[in-house]
Amino acid sequence: MDLALSPPADDVSIHTALSDPRRLEAVQRTGLLDSAPEETFDRLTRLASRLTGAPVVFVSLLDRGRDFHMSTALGPGVATPGGSRDQMGRTFCHYVAVSKTPLVIEDATLLPVFRDLPGVKAGRVRAYAGMPLLTEDGDALGTFCALDFAPRHWTEQDIDVLTELGQSALREIRLRIALQQAASINLQLVEQIQRVDELNLRLEELATTDPLTGLRNRRAFDAHMAQELAIVQRRGTALSLLMLDVDHFKRVNDSIGHDGGDRVLQAIAGHMKACARTVDVVARVGGEEFAVILPSTGEAGAHEVGERIRKMVEAGPWPEMPVTISVGTATLVEGEDAERLYGRADAALYAAKQAGRNRVQQA
Repeated sequence: MDLALSPPADDVSIHTALSDPRRLEAVQRTGLLDSAPEETFDRLTRLASRLTGAPVVFVSLLDRGRDFHMSTALGPGVATPGGSRDQMGRTFCHYVAVSKTPLVIEDATLLPVFRDLPGVKAGRVRAYAGMPLLTEDGDALGTFCALDFAPRHWTEQDIDVLTELGQSALREIRLRIALQQAASINLQLVEQIQRVDELNLRLEELATTDPLTGLRNRRAFDAHMAQELAIVQRRGTALSLLMLDVDHFKRVNDSIGHDGGDRVLQAIAGHMKACARTVDVVARVGGEEFAVILPSTGEAGAHEVGERIRKMVEAGPWPEMPVTISVGTATLVEGEDAERLYGRADAALYAAKQAGRNRVQQA
């Protein structure tokens, strides 16, 4: 059987076919270029060699400038080739890639086009039978081939064996492509989930953060207060609350404008954060009103923190006009809830303002 009777492809057609971007991308998607030998493919080439008697059977992937032999089976007495699995230069497989049909040659030295191939000129190859491995889109990934060192008549059974085992190799390659695509999709899903998680965290931050000062907002303050009260109930630890208010804030806004007032609030927030511990919760709970939850802190500690913040705010520097704050402190007593604690701290803040402002008043 000799199927090499139709005009074979010329060098330009072969170069165009091998360089086709879609075909090269399909080869890359297999994930098998430069892969280690695998028993899955070795079993197929060994079986083809035994059933056809061909001294060499191989599965090749056709890269742009080389044939990569994924698997090579050698018959009895055939010397093991060198360690390289790359075949360089023009090969029979390139003609298969262009025609996308089987190529069966009984004696390549009798055919002018093939007698100049490197393997033929070197006297190593005389007979060839190769089956194309095509994607579902018709792109040639490579070939399933058999070689002989002497002229050979390929029987119909030989061709059937190479065709069926070639299809088995192709199914395995398509499976690898599907696995590669699944892995890529899984990676994309993981990345999307991570982005969603990051977005959710950001949304949570936005939902619990005061946009002007970067402090916790009233919603976050209430949630943290509930958590701290639960801890107190379990552990019996102390808990204090500071309420702070900017003195004469209307006067500040009238003097330097609302933008200037915003800058004052931002600066005070910075002073509060500088004085707070990692465990403390600093929040903006109203227009010019702030609060600090102080876990594991009694009356003396609360007064000390309040005084530290008051002095830092008073020291400024304030380039436009002096700014001070009034502070009220309250320490949780047994049986007290969040509303009652907040009310006592707020009443202490009011008392500080009534007493002349720029001071710390304990409930």
